[in-house]
Amino acid sequence: QMKIPLETLSITNCPLSDSDWNYLSRYPNATQLRHLELRGIKLTDFSLEPLQILLDSTATTLNNLNLKACGIMDSQLQAVLPSLSRCSQLVILSFHGNCLSMSTLRDLLLHTARLSQLSVELFPAPLESYDARGTIHPGRCSQPCAELTAIVRDFRQPNILVFCTVPCCLCGYKFLYNQGLIDCSCPTAA
Repeated sequence: QMKIPLETLSITNCPLSDSDWNYLSRYPNATQLRHLELRGIKLTDFSLEPLQILLDSTATTLNNLNLKACGIMDSQLQAVLPSLSRCSQLVILSFHGNCLSMSTLRDLLLHTARLSQLSVELFPAPLESYDARGTIHPGRCSQPCAELTAIVRDFRQPNILVFCTVPCCLCGYKFLYNQGLIDCSCPTAA
């Protein structure tokens, strides 16, 4: 068994079993993690309790948390918000590519807004930014993203704070909202 504390753990685009997921939070050398990347790991069917335990144990060391495109749902994320708010050394936080409602994103930002070290924050645009067919509508996306940005600005001046949609089902482009700057090349978005 490894005696040196693990500083980086990156698991991307592969399936995890229940036992793999549960072992992650009990791994003895993970208490000094600085970088945790679980990008593309489908967590939809898992409890996020192991992640909550891992965040609690690394709250004073974790700098980078990447949970891009994990299929995290509103109810799952609510369970880890208190633990996430204690990660005082976070510099980079990536949640984009997940399907989260405006209400859950608001809660997420309220829990992370006081994390003064954060300089790169990447979040999904709220589900309310899409119509029933999954089409992006910049008008429907801009206002909620502006409201979410204002939440963070009430506590600190964000450096990079981006909300990003999944690719548009009609054209494949993404809509990006970066503190009022909008990047949408979708020719079909209304």
